[in-house]
Amino acid sequence: MATADKSNLFSNLFRYIGNSGGSIASITMLAIGILALLGLVGGFILHSRVNKLELLHSKLDKFETDLALAKADIDSTNERLISLQREVSQIRQDQSSAAGTITRLDNRLSTMAEPTSPQNNVLQITAVEAKLIREFLMKIDAFKPRVEAGHKVGDTILEDQLLDFSVVLTQGVPKLKNTSYTIDKNGSVIIVSENRIVAILDFVNVSR
Repeated sequence: MATADKSNLFSNLFRYIGNSGGSIASITMLAIGILALLGLVGGFILHSRVNKLELLHSKLDKFETDLALAKADIDSTNERLISLQREVSQIRQDQSSAAGTITRLDNRLSTMAEPTSPQNNVLQITAVEAKLIREFLMKIDAFKPRVEAGHKVGDTILEDQLLDFSVVLTQGVPKLKNTSYTIDKNGSVIIVSENRIVAILDFVNVSR
């Protein structure tokens, strides 16, 4: 728009100079007017360019700010990742330590589950069978003393002091069929057949 006005102005000025014969005063005034107009046009163009530069500078500032925020987020994320990696490592160490502890306890329980003197029993019970008997009786909370301690293989136990083994247990340990049992005050399992003791399973530190 400004370029079109400028072109029309020059055309009118040259037409005026050609028509009027061009006095010096008129030409001088016309030149001043042209210079003034050029100054206005130049100022407008300069102002427009300054505005564009300011807008560009503002966008650049915003970009730098966004970039700084993004860098801060990345740093924060990296710190969280490092922290999570440390926690995972600690958890794995704890799991490894717990697994070792469980293994030691299992080994200790296996040792505790073995009867102390199976060689004296008439009815021979293996360590595996003894462990099955112990675990089953503990599961049903059967380790409640019913007789005094100190009995030996071959001794007689009264009928009212005896309990029958569960069918579930006798299926796992068939040699317990046609037998019964009782518990003495030491926590030993006394196995009885026809009212006579045929095996005593002494368990160390059995929970009662």
